[in-house]
Amino acid sequence: MIKEAILRYDFVYIDTEFPGMIFKPNKQVIGKGNPIINYNYMKSNVDALQIIQLGLSLSDARGNLPDFDSPFSYFWEFNFREFDINRGRYASDSIELLIRQGIDFEKNKEKGIDSKIFCKEVLGLRLAFQLLWFEKYYLDYCSQHL
Repeated sequence: MIKEAILRYDFVYIDTEFPGMIFKPNKQVIGKGNPIINYNYMKSNVDALQIIQLGLSLSDARGNLPDFDSPFSYFWEFNFREFDINRGRYASDSIELLIRQGIDFEKNKEKGIDSKIFCKEVLGLRLAFQLLWFEKYYLDYCSQHL
């Protein structure tokens, strides 16, 4: 379905869920607004933590989502299996929020998608994506975790 929709919808929206921020700058550092420092903190967290979920939405220039000639609009959420709440690193407040939002970590561990396989599938689609931002953001993540 996604392969078909990518050809018709030019805009890609991605939302990821990670187990919070375990490396946090102090308020004085953040207050300076240095994008390089902020990026480095974010990258350190992404590199140290396992992805929990990725949401994907496609739309056209008017904001219409794929409907595949049905009365429904489609978007996708992918739950990954690698994060282990019993062994993984995380920020407690983030995990509590995800649990309240319905994330079932045990079910993800058992039935979730292997992120390496998912990345290979996404890399296989990359010719269909004409979006530099998407490739830079997510494909860099994939290549680091393959």
